[in-house]
Amino acid sequence: MNDRLNDLLIRFFADAVTAEEQQELMQMILETDNSRLEPHLRQCWEAMKDDNVEAPDGSHVLTAILAHPAQVKPIRRGWYRAAAAIIFVLVTAGGFFLYHQRITPVKTVAATIPPGYRHAILVLDDGSVVQLDSSGNKILKQEGSIVQQQGAELKYDHSGNSTKVAYNTLSTPSGGQFKVTLPDGTMVWLNAGSSIRYPTVFQGNERRVEMKGEAYFDVARNAAMPFRISVNNQSEVSVLGTDFNINAYQDDGLIKTTLLSGAVAVSGIPGKPVIIKPGEQAQQPAQSGSTNIAVINNVNIDQVNAWRNGLFNFEHADLKSVMNEISRWYGVSIRYEGELPARTFGGKITRNLQLEQVLEILQDVNVRFRMEGKTIVVFN
Repeated sequence: MNDRLNDLLIRFFADAVTAEEQQELMQMILETDNSRLEPHLRQCWEAMKDDNVEAPDGSHVLTAILAHPAQVKPIRRGWYRAAAAIIFVLVTAGGFFLYHQRITPVKTVAATIPPGYRHAILVLDDGSVVQLDSSGNKILKQEGSIVQQQGAELKYDHSGNSTKVAYNTLSTPSGGQFKVTLPDGTMVWLNAGSSIRYPTVFQGNERRVEMKGEAYFDVARNAAMPFRISVNNQSEVSVLGTDFNINAYQDDGLIKTTLLSGAVAVSGIPGKPVIIKPGEQAQQPAQSGSTNIAVINNVNIDQVNAWRNGLFNFEHADLKSVMNEISRWYGVSIRYEGELPARTFGGKITRNLQLEQVLEILQDVNVRFRMEGKTIVVFN
């Protein structure tokens, strides 16, 4: 069995196993306790790594837990392929991360910081503030519209003959997510640290909303009233009916519009519209006044959608991008000391881990940091 396990591990990291061999490997892992599994992982590492690369502490190899199926592909880069596959945990053909033992906690305030959850703040047109979370069940009435909260979703239903337009703003703090169905039936999912401002009824020849942060849109088709999104007051996305994601966090440096279906036009304000097709991403610098737009082909849609599926997807992400996602989801600040190494990450982990568990994984891939209150200080 030992020789077979070693052989399957090496073939798995080399991306050379069949589906049947994957199932066999995962069954063997499930039946093997950590103390017996660790030597096999280390032996596999030694067989594939460069001589100048230090192997991670195998006791932390099986720390990430995924509550839902999701596939992870090993990175095809020699020793780093093996590192990514090991550190971000072995995955079955069906996609379950494995968890064999409780991890050694990072002995800092991180142990008390839970992951984010479904909650948001609704600011009504008159300035009233309504706190929303996944346990709520509220009905509000304003200017001919009925607003109903059902758990982690807000729904607008325009009724009556009132033509007065009121504006609401839905915001998610750090560590929050929420969904809203607008009066036209358009569905919007807000990621952490995001907001959308919209009317309680759409009138005229267009449907216009304003957003910041990150949101996924499933726009209700209405050719007579195009749907337009003002992003950070410097970019505009125009659609008739389609699915797309907009990531416009200022600290990421880019406004990224990724199209899943249909067609959208993206433009700076002012600027010439650029049409993108499904699978493409329009990228515009987040600096105020920049109207240059680049179109990226064959975008990793799984990575774009990861946040809605309860995952972090760090495939080809640099250190600052990884830390920015952690900061927004756990409500912590990030500070850097010294020059950071140029490196990229790979793999997926669930967003329902405690912060300490995520930090354990970062330690295993040689990210150096310390906690100062609710600030993660990253250093060389």
